[in-house]
Amino acid sequence: MRVENVFIGAVGAYVPGSSTVAAAVENGWMDAAEANASGLLGVATAGRTPAPEMAVEAARQALARWGHDASALGLLLYVDVYHSGPQGWLPQSHVMRHVVGGELLAVGVRQGCNGVFGALELAAAHLRGADSEAALITAADNMNSPQVDRWKALPGFLLGDGASALVLSRTDGFARLLSVNTVAVPALEGVHRGTQPLFPSAVATGQALDFRARQEEFSLSGEAPPDGGLQMMKIQAEVVDRTLAEAGTEVGELARVAFPHGSREILEDRWMTPLGLPLERSTWEYGRRVGHLGASDQVAAFEHLLATEQVGPGDKVLLVGIGPGVGIAAAVVEILETPSW
Repeated sequence: MRVENVFIGAVGAYVPGSSTVAAAVENGWMDAAEANASGLLGVATAGRTPAPEMAVEAARQALARWGHDASALGLLLYVDVYHSGPQGWLPQSHVMRHVVGGELLAVGVRQGCNGVFGALELAAAHLRGADSEAALITAADNMNSPQVDRWKALPGFLLGDGASALVLSRTDGFARLLSVNTVAVPALEGVHRGTQPLFPSAVATGQALDFRARQEEFSLSGEAPPDGGLQMMKIQAEVVDRTLAEAGTEVGELARVAFPHGSREILEDRWMTPLGLPLERSTWEYGRRVGHLGASDQVAAFEHLLATEQVGPGDKVLLVGIGPGVGIAAAVVEILETPSW
């Protein structure tokens, strides 16, 4: 989707301190050879800090940086991957109560690790047709749960904790959203389900979040298409190409690529090599230290690029993602000026 007149007013992030991969290996939580091959160094861990509280902190930071009154917001989108609180309770109401206030539309987005991309599409469409000036997107997860082994649950990834936020505006901002797209590959839906029953729910049964086991189940189920991997790579290339074309951007113009925080092999084989770009043009050095922050990887990495002055006015950043569904997403952001904060 080509986007017009949608600006990024501010971004915020809450990323706690990291537990090291070396310590995980020493404690027997992670295989030493697998750890060494991954190139990953650490994973952000929030302990008992609830995900909605981290979302509040990231949202407060983004709004403070934006500098406008929260009354200008007409939409709040809350993205999460894992459970964010009591069953049946909505975390976006927590952000409304403690940060935003007012009577704006507040909606949860359940699109897995691609949730921020879906939220960008929804917010951009909302701003085109609404009277409100701006929208707030938040994403947060705490994977500290007896049902989650953050070191082994997802092959090639370490599950980290953290939150991010960004303000989209119809009027002004330090950057602008040029394009965003999300496409599903439904033939691979079972990759993240395996042969697990749809009822009763995982919450009711206390089922572990083990994507490694589910991927193995799917591969042996007879449902997996023989060319599933090729399908995914083909659609990924199409999504990225279309997103760049809609943004009027060539690959060589990209200052950085922000991606899901996985192993070096995944980063290079799945993303950077197909783009024909060197590792240095990615956010690898940041991502390998904080782990896979659910839906916050790309926004937290973008905030880090800005804070460390690795990107500046005139630079374009490609954000890419992959999540359950299987969904593949991409967006292009152009930086217009150095943000005041």
